[in-house]
Amino acid sequence: MNRRLLDYMPVMEIPDQPGLADAGETARLDDESEMVLGAQLLEVRNPAQLDLFLSGLVADTGAGAAALSGTPLGGALLQALRRAALAVLPIRGAPAEALKNRAATIFGLELEGLSPEDKEFELARHLVRFAGAVAGDVANNVAKSSRAGGDRPRRQVQAALLDAARSHAPGLLGLGQVRLRGRPGAGRWQRQGSHIVVLDG
Repeated sequence: MNRRLLDYMPVMEIPDQPGLADAGETARLDDESEMVLGAQLLEVRNPAQLDLFLSGLVADTGAGAAALSGTPLGGALLQALRRAALAVLPIRGAPAEALKNRAATIFGLELEGLSPEDKEFELARHLVRFAGAVAGDVANNVAKSSRAGGDRPRRQVQAALLDAARSHAPGLLGLGQVRLRGRPGAGRWQRQGSHIVVLDG
C-alpha cells in the first residue's frame, strides 16, 4: 500500500470546561470497531472524506447520536473532531520519526519496534478511540437530556473534548495555548499522486 503523505500537524485548542458525564456512563467503541474505523481513517484523502468518516463515527457512538444530525450541537461536535483529526493527520506515509513524535506527544504512545504500517495503524486507532469517546460523551448526554439543541453547544463539546483528552490524548491539553489559524475547518489538503498537498491552513 502506498503510504507517502506530507507531515502536517496543526494544533487545536481545548478550553478548560467541566465534564459532561461520568466515564462509566459514556459509550465507547469496542476493539473491533476501533480497528475497522482505524483502517478506514487511513484511507481518508481529503476534507470531504474526513467529514464523511467523522459523521459515520458519530453515528456509531451513543444512544443520542441520531438526535445530533443537523443541530448546532452536532455541527460543533463535527467541527471539534475535525480539528482534533487535523492535529494528527495525515498519517499514511508520514516519516517514521514524525509518526513516533506525534504518537508520543499527543497520545503518550511508545512505538519502538513497530513497522511503519503498524505505527500508522496505532496512531489512527488511538485517534478513533479519542474521537469516539468525545462523540459518545456528547451523544449520551443528549440521550439523557432528550435535547440536542442547547444554548451552548460549543461548551458542551469542549467539555467532552477535555474529558476525552485527559484519558486518551493528553498531549492535546499541552498544546492548548496555540490556536488553529483560520476559520474552523478551513484548512484544505488533497492527494496528488503519492503526496498530500496542503492548499491552505
